[in-house]
Amino acid sequence: MLTALAVTVPVAIGSAATAYGFHYRDRALPGSSVVGIDVAGMSRDEVAAALRAKADAVTVALKLPDTTRQVALTDLGTTIDIDATVARVFAANQDWPAYAEALVKARPVEVVTTQDASAYDAFVASLGKTYARTPTNAVVSLGKDGHTFAATRGASGQVLEVDGLDGIAATAARTLTSASASTTVVEQEPDVTTADGKDLAAKANAIAHAEVEVEDGSQVFRATSREKASWVTLPAAGTTGEVSVDGKRITAWITAQAKSADAAPSNGLRYVNSAGKLVRVITPAKDGRAVTNAAAVAKALTASLSSGEGASETFSTKAIPATWTQKTIAAGAENLAYPAIPGEKWIDVNLARHTMTAYVGATVALGPIKMVNGAPATPTDIGVFHIYWKNPMMTMRGQNADGTDYETPDVPWSSFFNGGEALHGAYWRKTWGYAASHGCVNLPIPTAKWVFDWAPVGTPVVTHN
Repeated sequence: MLTALAVTVPVAIGSAATAYGFHYRDRALPGSSVVGIDVAGMSRDEVAAALRAKADAVTVALKLPDTTRQVALTDLGTTIDIDATVARVFAANQDWPAYAEALVKARPVEVVTTQDASAYDAFVASLGKTYARTPTNAVVSLGKDGHTFAATRGASGQVLEVDGLDGIAATAARTLTSASASTTVVEQEPDVTTADGKDLAAKANAIAHAEVEVEDGSQVFRATSREKASWVTLPAAGTTGEVSVDGKRITAWITAQAKSADAAPSNGLRYVNSAGKLVRVITPAKDGRAVTNAAAVAKALTASLSSGEGASETFSTKAIPATWTQKTIAAGAENLAYPAIPGEKWIDVNLARHTMTAYVGATVALGPIKMVNGAPATPTDIGVFHIYWKNPMMTMRGQNADGTDYETPDVPWSSFFNGGEALHGAYWRKTWGYAASHGCVNLPIPTAKWVFDWAPVGTPVVTHN
């Protein structure tokens, strides 16, 4: 009897274990639970259904400034992976020792979750737009007067803070328990406050209204407020960097003033006799000058204005020697009214003697010839002129001394040398050697033709007493 009983007991135990293993082959092992849900003995579909029912009820109650909103986990980028969690529950079914262990030990299984950071960020950004207010930066600009800077007022904004919402959603998913979260509206200062704007405007105005002058020993150049304002460089919009000055514009202004200070040398004209002795200075010569330190002045001015200070600088100059055009006059011409060079044609009109004489150098070519020059009320101008236009026959028109008009037709052989004054023939004159014309030099017709043919345009005509 004892032998038979010993054989029967192991067989019974083996048969029970086989039945146990077969029963739980497709069911959650004893002691299995998911976040407090007892899933022991459930099939895969039953476990999935139990988890899904629980998961579908999980939300986050999000307290907003004006309401409370129930937010699904998926909206927050958090997903409860039912299939992966079920797989984790049934992973023990592949391990025979786990069957025995399940009879004496609880087996809690964690929920498998995933999180999509981009989806979470998109939700928070969308939520924030509803309650956000963009700050307004103070803006500094140049006024309509062209030399005064002013700043607009800045205004604070607000932003919705939702720190930690992603962590709350993750915990809710892992525990399959709804949760709550709060948001906070936070005031947000602009990048450029009203005070910042006023400070920038003050620095810009300090530059625009600083005294800036450059002198060259004889004159002073002062920059206008408009010019200095145009040199100001403000920080980029939305920033509070330093107010600076545009060195290139300052250099351009200095260059322009330096050009004004520069003076080209003049070319003088003087006559000497055949022995080289100075006879007459016709046009004086004058040395010029050129600024030599414009770049250094611009650099110093830029440095001073960059610190908001005025500047007084001085141009250094170097002399540029004048030049002379020198002509050697014809022998004997030093005693004549015009210092002609050898071979030069010119015409002498002596208003005191009422004569006209044509010269080549110092040699008389014709004359002296008696003529009629301007009357006391309409005198012939005195000076050195040049024939600029000739007309063989014309009608002359003008005004008498009393304001009445005159008209003289068929005036022959006119050689104009000074405005309306000309050497010309006068058929209406019978006598010569007095002052009676409207300013022209009246000549006998043969003499006028001789002058017309002999003296080309450009010939000097010298009138004197």
